[in-house]
Amino acid sequence: MRILYYTFVLCLLAVFSFGQAEKEKKVAPKRTDNFIRMRGIRVGMDLTRPFQYLWVKGTRYGYEFSADMELRPNLFPVFENGYDIMKITTKYINYKGQGTYSRIGIDYNLLEAKSINERDLFYVGFRYGFTLANQQVKQYMIDSYWGSTTSQFGNQSYFAHWGEILVGIKGEIFHNFYMGWSVRGKVRFNKADLNMPPVYFIPGYGHAEKKFTLDFTYSVFYNLPWDFRKQIVNKKAEPAKGTTQATKKPATKK
Repeated sequence: MRILYYTFVLCLLAVFSFGQAEKEKKVAPKRTDNFIRMRGIRVGMDLTRPFQYLWVKGTRYGYEFSADMELRPNLFPVFENGYDIMKITTKYINYKGQGTYSRIGIDYNLLEAKSINERDLFYVGFRYGFTLANQQVKQYMIDSYWGSTTSQFGNQSYFAHWGEILVGIKGEIFHNFYMGWSVRGKVRFNKADLNMPPVYFIPGYGHAEKKFTLDFTYSVFYNLPWDFRKQIVNKKAEPAKGTTQATKKPATKK
């Protein structure tokens, strides 16, 4: 009977240990590391900018590039730069607005990395955008009771800036290659006043008369495999040039 009793107890202990081990496997270890996992700088290109005329009134197109890096775990400073053009040609107006714009900001990753090799991001971010642009009305026509009147406005320059809140995804599809999208809400901070004609288009933002606009991007990225942090650490560890280790000469007997 004692043998049966001990056998039963051992079986219970084995089942309990197995269940505990399975439970520990299912619980992902919490992230406690503080080191940088994404080495180098990630550069990207927005694939939607050349095709904005498909969903925007008028002929709008351009290009946009970006760069980001991991400053601290989950924290990514971002710089974006692009060029935007808007053309409207109708019976009554021939308009063109264009300019270079820039955005600086930061993204915060909401996903918890279970290993140092995971580099996929689901993030929220903020941007400050600004542009120095110009517009030109080559010709406009006004119909009235007394007939049609045509005229034009020369080149006019203006400054505009805005803020953005965004959410997006960046996923690694191959080694160092990423694809991702973002949805952005943009709030205009100022409205450039040129009197006549009013500013119609803000590069990087959209229609100037709207205080809030929505936009989206779909981009491809490549992570430049340059571990500049490691080089900085190694450079600090190197001895200064022109210094040599002093060696003691063995004493000679007289």
